[in-house]
Amino acid sequence: MMAEGTAQPYRNGKRRPVRTALRRSALCIRQACGTDRNPLCRRSDRRRARLLVLLVTLLLLAPLPALLIGGLAYQQGRHAAAVQLAQRQQVAAVTLASAPKGQARIGEQLEVPVAARWSQPPGHSHTGQVLVAPGTAAGARVPLWVDASGQPARAPRSSADITADAWFAAAGTLAAIAAFGVTGVALTRRSLDRRDDLAWTRQWAEVEPEWSGRRPHGIDGR
Repeated sequence: MMAEGTAQPYRNGKRRPVRTALRRSALCIRQACGTDRNPLCRRSDRRRARLLVLLVTLLLLAPLPALLIGGLAYQQGRHAAAVQLAQRQQVAAVTLASAPKGQARIGEQLEVPVAARWSQPPGHSHTGQVLVAPGTAAGARVPLWVDASGQPARAPRSSADITADAWFAAAGTLAAIAAFGVTGVALTRRSLDRRDDLAWTRQWAEVEPEWSGRRPHGIDGR
């Protein structure tokens, strides 16, 4: 029976995960700072601890540059959309023929090309192909974006598209920083593990003959 006041690290046969994580985190920080006095703590262990602390710090600070990149992408998208809106105009194009019916549906919505006429700039008539819904009658007015010369152009980017691009830029930056940090730490830890294995092999080669009572070849003329 456990006396009163004694710490209970286990509950129902399981270690408390929060307390264990805090202890491991504190140990890692002590090793990284060089304040851990454990004689079994090697220099490579301290380097591993520093790598872990560096990685955690990098991941905690990564949202800051990600948000900065996302904000810049949003501002640039807004500026580009404003330039497009100033250089383009939406006019009404009048269809010159009826659009065919009974077309096979492709995707969510089907649009078919049909001849149409529009005026832009005022007094300058243009004729070309516009996309309309199947069955659109001749003489229908269809909205069409054109540039300053009256040629068909894409619609300016919407706020939803600009916002989505900004979030993609932020998420891509965050993923790139995380991938760089994790990859760098993994490669460095692999190098440290390889050095520790070589050091252990050399030390074991020196200790093993004496520990096992077997003399190395070449001693006492044998």
